[in-house]
Amino acid sequence: MSVLAALAKFLVVLTVCEAMTMKQLNSTGKMMRKSCQPKNNVEDAKIDPINDGVFIEEKEVMCYIACIMKMANAIKNGKINYEAAIKQADLLLPDEIKEPAKAAITACRKVSDSYSNICEASFYVTKCIHRENPSVFFFP
Repeated sequence: MSVLAALAKFLVVLTVCEAMTMKQLNSTGKMMRKSCQPKNNVEDAKIDPINDGVFIEEKEVMCYIACIMKMANAIKNGKINYEAAIKQADLLLPDEIKEPAKAAITACRKVSDSYSNICEASFYVTKCIHRENPSVFFFP
């Protein structure tokens, strides 16, 4: 099954199901990574550290983050969409991290206003969300 077909199937399942478990979230993250990583020609060594709060300020990493955010429907019309991000958090995130993650998203809601480039905006919003609450941060 192609990544696109798997993603479409996953999104259909989401409309019927409740929030995902952490295992499901990790599995979905792997699928998203398999799609975004080659598109942005970025090595594991540059994106693996993101979950630990290490953000390498390179275009490929920034655009990888933007790609993941697009796949997660947090970007609409080339801009980060706060309302869509909160809605996706409500739909997707496991209950144990949902509210703290939404609080971190809310705290970082204006960060993207300082950047006209969607890759940079995505990078710095994601970095802010990690800084706000590293204990609930997850990034594929």
